[in-house]
Amino acid sequence: MNLYILLLFLGGPLILAIGNLVLGPIFNKTIPFHIQVRSFFIGSVVYLLGATALYYLILQYQF
Repeated sequence: MNLYILLLFLGGPLILAIGNLVLGPIFNKTIPFHIQVRSFFIGSVVYLLGATALYYLILQYQF
């Protein structure tokens, strides 16, 4: 069960990192890289806050 919790908290930021830091610079060269890094950090923080709320409100009693 701990693997599922680990995937919950690391899967989203990993997908955001691939999208913003790998694919973003390849397909959209007009946006500066520091903007894409900032977008990755903000998206990761928002995702982790949502995942934490989901875990404590719903999933805590199942694991």
